[in-house]
Amino acid sequence: MITKKTSNEQGRISGRLRKKRLQAGLSIRELARRTNLTASFLSQVENEKANLSLESLRRISEVLGVQMLYFLSDFPDSSVESMAVPESLITPDGLAEARNLLDRTYPLIKADLRPQLSLPDAGVTYELLTSRLDHKMEAFLGRISPGTGNVSNTLRTATEEFVFVLSGVLKVGIKDRIFLVEAGDSIYFEGQSLTYMANGSDTEETVWLSVVSPPAF
Repeated sequence: MITKKTSNEQGRISGRLRKKRLQAGLSIRELARRTNLTASFLSQVENEKANLSLESLRRISEVLGVQMLYFLSDFPDSSVESMAVPESLITPDGLAEARNLLDRTYPLIKADLRPQLSLPDAGVTYELLTSRLDHKMEAFLGRISPGTGNVSNTLRTATEEFVFVLSGVLKVGIKDRIFLVEAGDSIYFEGQSLTYMANGSDTEETVWLSVVSPPAF
């Protein structure tokens, strides 16, 4: 049955983590050993009692062999009927449209059907703007709360990334330099040279568009 779209991202992350861990045949203790996290912390995450940081999510993703965007909310696991969609589409006439919009081979992504990943402890939300993770590039919208610190992560894959700031100020560290990227500014860099990314304002949310090739996030 098609249901209303919810905002319980943490519950989705916890469920996907447990599912993927079990599919990999790993106990919580073994996953903890491989990620250098504690078993008690991972148990709390799976039971929705703790939030993952970006770094913790990166470690878990590497061990489980998936991209971090695998944990995006509303990313399809099974049939369309089990997916969450806007209430406006829960009608007989809207069923066919809903099936198309939730099919990640379909080229159109509606604004209210973007998969989202929220990391409350980091003050960051990502919205996926590309339909699949196996394209030659990925694009996402990032939002970072005022005063939030470093949210960059070291990528194993060599990538190129383009960032365009829509509002606010983004502090971007490239090797040993820090750049202040203001609204309307853009910056292009090799992913492995990124050392720092943070909100450059203590009072305003920063929103930016990123395009990464090949997909690695």
